[in-house]
Amino acid sequence: MSETAQLLIDLAADIIGSSNGGKGAKNQVYYAQTSLGGTCPPHLLPMLNTMVNGALHSKDTLLKCATEAGIFSLPASRLPTGCPSLEPPPAELVVVLYEALLGSRRVRGSSPIVQLVKAHKSELQKKLAARRKGGTEHKFKARIKLPRFVRVNLLKTTVEDAKQYIRRKLKLKFVEPGTGTNTFSIQPRTFTSDPILPDVFILPSGTNLHGDKQVESGALVLQDRSSCLSAIALSPPPGSICIDTCASPGNKTLHMASLMRGRGKIIAFERDKVRLGTLVRRIGEQGAEHFVTARGDDAMSIDTSASGEFKDVTHVLIDPSCSGSGLAAQTATGTAQASEYDNGSLAMDSGKVKQLADQQVQLILHAMALPAVQAIAYSTCSVFREENEDVVLRVLKAQRTFKCAMAIPKWPHRGLEDIPEFSKISPLVCRATFERDSTNGFFVARFERSSGNKKKKKKKRKRDADESSGARREESDVLSEHRKRKAFDDGGTRKEVAPAPKETCKTYSKYGACKKGSRCKYLHIDPKPKKPADDEIDKLLATM
Repeated sequence: MSETAQLLIDLAADIIGSSNGGKGAKNQVYYAQTSLGGTCPPHLLPMLNTMVNGALHSKDTLLKCATEAGIFSLPASRLPTGCPSLEPPPAELVVVLYEALLGSRRVRGSSPIVQLVKAHKSELQKKLAARRKGGTEHKFKARIKLPRFVRVNLLKTTVEDAKQYIRRKLKLKFVEPGTGTNTFSIQPRTFTSDPILPDVFILPSGTNLHGDKQVESGALVLQDRSSCLSAIALSPPPGSICIDTCASPGNKTLHMASLMRGRGKIIAFERDKVRLGTLVRRIGEQGAEHFVTARGDDAMSIDTSASGEFKDVTHVLIDPSCSGSGLAAQTATGTAQASEYDNGSLAMDSGKVKQLADQQVQLILHAMALPAVQAIAYSTCSVFREENEDVVLRVLKAQRTFKCAMAIPKWPHRGLEDIPEFSKISPLVCRATFERDSTNGFFVARFERSSGNKKKKKKKRKRDADESSGARREESDVLSEHRKRKAFDDGGTRKEVAPAPKETCKTYSKYGACKKGSRCKYLHIDPKPKKPADDEIDKLLATM
């Protein structure tokens, strides 16, 4: 147990130490698992994720407690043998402090840092309690425990087969989903299906499927509920040609592939070479290699010309880098979760949020320049309006070709309310929070090419055609009434002459009918009745 604990501490410390203020930590956690060349066993990945997120978001509080407990003022003689310098505070110290005060509340491991924190744990706890009592820190909150969401890969199995597998393998009882609510309280030993997302099952929190046979084969995908909203909002029909601009590790890309039933084409862009390798491997695992292609390029380099490689692309999914402020793991540390109505003040760096929003707008507008694209889904795991509704408004103001359309009509949680500038788009976009949707904070919007310009062009063409037809009819009427021709005399003076006489139809004159009818170019003149002779009159009267 001590060895396992120390392994997690070392891994978490490496990730925190190599990340820039937490940037990229989520991806590093994912790539730490042994199946991707890392050293973390799959069943320990959830614990590692919790430790990394918790330590990052509570770093300031933890170091203040350590300072008040006198840890940084200890002489070298009172430090454990082999203890590294505490100035600047090493990442391992932050991780161990998190586990001792906010995480498992236990101090396990074998390193000198572990021994140091264990020796001063009581004092550290007192300092944290004093800060909470004085109101300088948030009081302890129970850790948020999300349900376990499992997506069915329709390229490899069916929803019904997946349900039977979960019943048989995990010995869970299926319960029909409730109605009238978008939150879940999954009882032990039971599971249910998502009432809105048709290919997602909901299992009890803490259900460990890492290393499961069906998960390893790609038939079942461990994917958060909020993450599934992106592909559902886009919903490309089979046969579509799609682009995922920011693809790795590929959950959203492969969800699109599943919805398309393997028919069509998807180009997945990932500029990081290491992550690109993981994307390629996962494409093969989930049976999508025949129509999903990974490209190691930046999506901003996509050729948007009418004759370029991507001229036939019809759907684009954009899930770019964001602040990650919607991750429910933030509340696992005892700190307050960022409010979805926050205007950016809770961001670690509001300037960074603005920079991210600028990049997000540029990427969406670049995708809209593709000549054949019909729909674009934009999503973030952020709750800040700068990266969500504000981005949508900026995009709409920057162009007139695309409009904001209804995303996932059945989803009850829409955009921010009671904000005048969002009144038109709020009912169209989707938000998600733990409190209202039992998942991480998320945002998704759908853009569709506006049909307004096409309708105007059609109406203009119809109006022109009607005017032209009317002019022809009027001209024909005039000619039929007047039948005048214009000519010139020897002196060059224009004069009017009578129209040439029209010949009579010989067939009509002889038989009283013509098979050409009104299409005949000759005149149909009824023949004058022939007066019978006197002897013929007597015969006609005799027959009457």
